[in-house]
Amino acid sequence: MLHNVPVLPTMFKNRYVLGYVDDPIRRAMVQTTYPMFFELICHGSWPTKEGETFATPYVYVGEDDWRTKPLNAEQLFEIIVTHPAYSLGQPVRLIMCWVGYGPNSLAQQLADLLGAPVLAANERVDADTLCPINNGRWILFEPRIR
Repeated sequence: MLHNVPVLPTMFKNRYVLGYVDDPIRRAMVQTTYPMFFELICHGSWPTKEGETFATPYVYVGEDDWRTKPLNAEQLFEIIVTHPAYSLGQPVRLIMCWVGYGPNSLAQQLADLLGAPVLAANERVDADTLCPINNGRWILFEPRIR
């Protein structure tokens, strides 16, 4: 467990939940998977005024206190590359709201760090269908050449 965030298995061998499961995450966990991707499910943050987005899994902080813990791209990168089910270069699908929003989104930063494509939504994601809402869409972020 890195950054005090558990990574929990699901019924799919390529999909994991970051943090603890609440009702929307439970509903999303059973939706169709894309087997070629290493998939992570958790909540995502609204873009900041600087356009940054974060993974925000639920973590237990004690005495019935649950909070979201913002994870930046570097932290998420560490969690992914140390997971035994992840193969270097494997594309990643982030099943999280907003993390594909904007040119400096969490998804783009992660693609750059991994050197692999990252699929993410630029809007909220419906937990029952995994479809972005409000005219949002899934975007494939390719690593930028440095």
